[in-house]
Amino acid sequence: MQKDGKQKIIDAAQRLIARQGVEKTSMRDIAEEAGMTTGAIYYYYKSKEELLYDVMDYATAITSNVMQMRKMSSASPDAVLGEIARLTTQRLQAESVRRLRYYLAYQAALGDEALRHKFATDYSAQAQRTAELFNYVFSTEQSDEDIYLAVLMVAALDGINLQQFIGALPVDIDHLSQIYNEFFAVSIPAFFAYMKEHGQFRFLTSKPGTDAAEKS
Repeated sequence: MQKDGKQKIIDAAQRLIARQGVEKTSMRDIAEEAGMTTGAIYYYYKSKEELLYDVMDYATAITSNVMQMRKMSSASPDAVLGEIARLTTQRLQAESVRRLRYYLAYQAALGDEALRHKFATDYSAQAQRTAELFNYVFSTEQSDEDIYLAVLMVAALDGINLQQFIGALPVDIDHLSQIYNEFFAVSIPAFFAYMKEHGQFRFLTSKPGTDAAEKS
């Protein structure tokens, strides 16, 4: 019952934010949209920011949604890759969610420690799930580089979203979404194959005194 109540609130908040934006959406508005009292909303959430974080997390949970699909016996690597592409494109095109994410990030930057911790936990979980998906979709062995590459792919999405948010994206988002997904599908397995044989810039992370550092 508690889960149903929270979901009802999240759905109502999503609808309102899509219609009128973050700043104009109050807890009272969300309560009315959900057919609940304001007191009932505060039973589940201590603040508007806490609620909005759940709204954002629900709408942008690409990796957690794909991991659920991954558990299905019928989910082939190609099917999982297709779902990743679909959800990634959906996130890149969702303006209301994008505005919400940067509103919350701004609140975290201003000193909201609870939000900052939520972002840190979320980014860590996203990176870990993305790394696991690499191994399944591309049939690669687990390696130390997985998590680092996953962080780069997640950061690329955030960077695109930021350019959209401030109206500075210099290219068409639909075509960019396609390029991002094609790049993901082609470059990840190529990168792992390359790292097995090369690793041209390993000296950049070598400790002073090692052979690699001395050669540089």
